[in-house]
Amino acid sequence: MDSKENISQAALASGGMRFKVLMIILLLLVVSIIVTLNLFFYQSYEAEMASQINAQQIIIAKTIVLSIDSTMEHLKEEVVSLAGLLSERGLDKGGLDDFVQYAFEELNEDIRIDIVIFDTRGSVLLSTNEAYSMSDEDQDLYTGSGDLPPSQVNMLPGGDNLLELKVITPIRRRSDLLGAIMMIINIDDFNKKFIAPIRAGERGHAWVMDEEGTLIYHPTMPEMVGRNIRTPSQECFECHISFNAERQILESPDVGFSSYVAPYGEDKLLAFARSSQIGWIVSVSIPHSEVTASMKNSMRLQSLLVITIFIATIAVAFIMIMINRQRLRAEAKATYADKLKEYATTLEEVVNERTKELKSEKEKLDAVIGTISAGICIFDEEGSCTWTNKVMQDWLGSGSGDKIKITDIYDPASTGSETLEAIVQDGHIQETATLELGKKSGTFQITLSPFHMPDGSTQRLLLLQDITELKRAEDQMIQSDKLAALSRLSAGVSHEIGNPLTSISSYVQILMDMKFDDFAGEALDTISKHIKRIETILRKMSAFSRSKDDDVRAHNVGDLVSSTVELVKYDR
Repeated sequence: MDSKENISQAALASGGMRFKVLMIILLLLVVSIIVTLNLFFYQSYEAEMASQINAQQIIIAKTIVLSIDSTMEHLKEEVVSLAGLLSERGLDKGGLDDFVQYAFEELNEDIRIDIVIFDTRGSVLLSTNEAYSMSDEDQDLYTGSGDLPPSQVNMLPGGDNLLELKVITPIRRRSDLLGAIMMIINIDDFNKKFIAPIRAGERGHAWVMDEEGTLIYHPTMPEMVGRNIRTPSQECFECHISFNAERQILESPDVGFSSYVAPYGEDKLLAFARSSQIGWIVSVSIPHSEVTASMKNSMRLQSLLVITIFIATIAVAFIMIMINRQRLRAEAKATYADKLKEYATTLEEVVNERTKELKSEKEKLDAVIGTISAGICIFDEEGSCTWTNKVMQDWLGSGSGDKIKITDIYDPASTGSETLEAIVQDGHIQETATLELGKKSGTFQITLSPFHMPDGSTQRLLLLQDITELKRAEDQMIQSDKLAALSRLSAGVSHEIGNPLTSISSYVQILMDMKFDDFAGEALDTISKHIKRIETILRKMSAFSRSKDDDVRAHNVGDLVSSTVELVKYDR
């Protein structure tokens, strides 16, 4: 029985193993079929998408070409119409500039257009571009326009200058040729309006070449503009293996499509259309990878699904870990909540204590400033007052809320000759000047000191000290010093004059004892009187130098006048 049971269990186990193997094989087969069908549908859908994209690109290229052709046709009609108006008006320069500007005002909004008008000799009568100069091409174009009928135009789509399109038509009055009008169209603006806005997907774009194979516009390689695919340079092969596709486009009819492979192996779909007006070939290209991007994205989605499940599992595990960490943090916060409250209380007490100390220090500072008899102001960088003490407010006669400028108190440019002295040391200005304040005038000592605020700005502290009385006392002291010096000088003068005066007086006495006529006697008597007067003056000067009391006596005014007249009546 046991052997039979073992055999049956082994058979069951073997059957279960075979079932699992078959299920795995079946699963692999289903997956293989799905992958095969997916690849088949992917290739079919890729070809269909490429065909649809080609059709869309051809429509885009044809639409661009139609827009270019219609615009050029409109511009030709406009220049022909302007030529007709000018033939009736004439080419007189008076008002010609305004006439042309008004006629082409609307056309210049999107595309820059310059107008050049020639006379019959080929000289430029008017150009809306001041920098215009007539080239050989323009001369040939003008010469050829002389044979055209009034409604026909000659056009030069680029020529040597790939930045301009030129259209010229003659100006005729009946059979007489008056001149010609040439329209110069800026190709860069032309491309910005019609070509640059065209985008095909993320990397698709439109580019233009002329019928000779010269590149006119390329949005991603503007440095290649002007190169010709028939004679390519070495730089051209940095992004092209060959130019066979472009040469086929030049030889193809007006509309078509093609493809080419870049050096990096990325296929591109290309559609083109040819302009019947200017011969440009407009091509629209898009990388093949963008056409199939949506299908590749769906295939990536299948791969990303498994990765997403794996990432989701990791994310769930990470979330559980974070939840557990948050729980531990919450427990830690609960454990240290009391300590945090204790720290907060201690910090609050310290802050209150420091606040009281700062308040006490501020009160002390206010008390000190209140006892100062000087005026104090603080000014900001613009010279506006931000704070004044009570003394300065009383002097200015203004309230604390009044706006005060530093020039209202002190302006170095206006003090002029009134400035007495100024000292500048380490950026501090000390000056003594006479000021006229609102309710205070006199001599003030001015101290102006800069200081820096915590926010980095610079403010200035102005200190005014009234030194009027001090200045007056200083002047009195200087006067006293002058009098003292004069006193010392008087003593020396009295001594130096007194000695020769004594000799003169002695000789006068001797002469008076001699017998002379009446005139000589009177003259000697007058000299004797004035010598005595000089002696009196010298005695007073000597007495002044000894700081004695004044000797005030009465004099006869008539005698003083007579003696003075006698002294000076013989002066010449």
